Amino acid sequence: MKCIAYVSRTTANERGINLPAGLSNIVQISRKRNPAAQITGVLSYRRGQYVQVLEGPAIEIDDLMNKILADPRHNDIWVFVDEKVTKRSFDKWRVSIFDFIDQGPIFKTFIEDHQQTLDAFTFEQKARLQDFINLGNNNAIATHSYDGKYLKLLAWPDLNRTSQPQLIMNLCVKLTKNPYPFDSLVASDEFGTYDQVTDIIKDFESLGILTVTEPEPSAVSDVSELAKPQDIPAKKPSRFYGAIKRFLGMG
Repeated sequence: MKCIAYVSRTTANERGINLPAGLSNIVQISRKRNPAAQITGVLSYRRGQYVQVLEGPAIEIDDLMNKILADPRHNDIWVFVDEKVTKRSFDKWRVSIFDFIDQGPIFKTFIEDHQQTLDAFTFEQKARLQDFINLGNNNAIATHSYDGKYLKLLAWPDLNRTSQPQLIMNLCVKLTKNPYPFDSLVASDEFGTYDQVTDIIKDFESLGILTVTEPEPSAVSDVSELAKPQDIPAKKPSRFYGAIKRFLGMG
């Protein structure tokens, strides 16, 4: 039996935005083919990158990996695990796509089973996997702060691929019409903790659907005032918002 794990970047479209091309087709084919080939593992997507772990018969794994290497939907592929194994880290093949939650628990057993290999990675290699797999050195990896910044969406993510579609939709509504202060999003407690909101905004930015700007000097007399959610008038639900909810079966 064999295990292969790789990370790849998605192909940018003509506007330079990294969106997962052909994602639904990849998932549909994999869900049908992998169980029949006794392949287990996980496919995950975050911030313009795929990570996939594949476990199963060596012939099947090598054949599938050769197809992935030739697939134009994957760029900059790095196979970071390619080993013979005696046991599986996953009991089935699963998908964790556009998941705005911590990916750590998904890979916990995999990390334990391949700890020696993963520990040998350089800082740069660990940093590339950081969105999916926590390999330590967290303090050395720069964090992205949106404190005091204004945010505006250029487009919406695929809500059918989110783990929290209602929450993400509500956030998208706030960020669609006018630039909105990040500090007010956090202060409202509507979208989670500071770190949770930051992770969601990072995902938006990595998809190329978000603009981040500094506030106009005349617009803010006291930076602390940004943290008060009541400073931003509540928006009434629009017809478009209601139509989207009905289309997705949420209303």
